Amino acid sequence: MKDKDQIAMLREEKRLETFKKWPFNSNTNISKEKMAVAGFYFIGNKKEPDLVKCFICQKELDGWEEEDSAWEEHKKHASYCQFIQLNKSSSEITMQDVQDLDMHRMMNITKQVLSKKIEEFKKQAEKTRELLENCV
Repeated sequence: MKDKDQIAMLREEKRLETFKKWPFNSNTNISKEKMAVAGFYFIGNKKEPDLVKCFICQKELDGWEEEDSAWEEHKKHASYCQFIQLNKSSSEITMQDVQDLDMHRMMNITKQVLSKKIEEFKKQAEKTRELLENCV
């Protein structure tokens, strides 16, 4: 997702627009409306038809069941999420909250990218170590 699209996910109605192929109906605790309220947007595919991602902490969750609660599952799997900790409805969020959330969103994306790069570096370092050991 492009950065401008990520920023748009700060708005609940933009997150809601992503749930075009959401497999659950509106009379459950995991309706597309409740998922968007809980900070999720839809990123599902054929293999994972109920995959969602938090617009702030970047946590991805799937395997939803109709009796699940979007907010409670988010809190259970990502209690560190700044959006969950803020615990405000979209009408209560201030401009300062938006700025703070966006800062945390960028920090979380940066952490995610750096963690991936560190893992790639470790794998390459191990391959290089093995090559050097075989040369000696």
